[in-house]
Amino acid sequence: MNWLEDTPDFETAHQRLDGAGGLQRRHFPKNCRLTFKDDAYFQECPVALAHNRVGLSVGAVIRESECSICHRDPDDCPHISGRVYDGDVCVRIIKRFDVDEVSFVGRPNMPDARIQSMWVEMAELREALGDSFRDGMDVFCDRCLKPCHGVKRPFEGVRHTPRSPGRSFWRA
Repeated sequence: MNWLEDTPDFETAHQRLDGAGGLQRRHFPKNCRLTFKDDAYFQECPVALAHNRVGLSVGAVIRESECSICHRDPDDCPHISGRVYDGDVCVRIIKRFDVDEVSFVGRPNMPDARIQSMWVEMAELREALGDSFRDGMDVFCDRCLKPCHGVKRPFEGVRHTPRSPGRSFWRA
């Protein structure tokens, strides 16, 4: 889905990812669990995370770089980034840089610069699992067994319908 954002194929990729998640969940149910580390639960499932259209944008100052063709400073070489020279694509190789800031954005310039782990609130798990919930226990995700309610786009002003207590994804 990340590489198909803003294309006519995005929704097809979304549906196929949901289908693959459902297939995984039905055939390998023990694999669909939250990760527990440092006394907290995290959602690390690529299917679930793809539905949250948030990514990262890095602001940096390039201190040193070189041309992939002649290995000189790109400002001092004749090659043009993106063009092919003797079968090799010219790119700027960053050798040294300083990060100024990292921002959360809806559509990162690098499509794979997406969130890969999200903290899950203990209160949500306690509400969903009731008295059976204990910190550290295995918590399984049934998200892919339920109908998809679309993607969240928090930076685009699109409101996402929150889950009602009766539609929890979690089970012990």
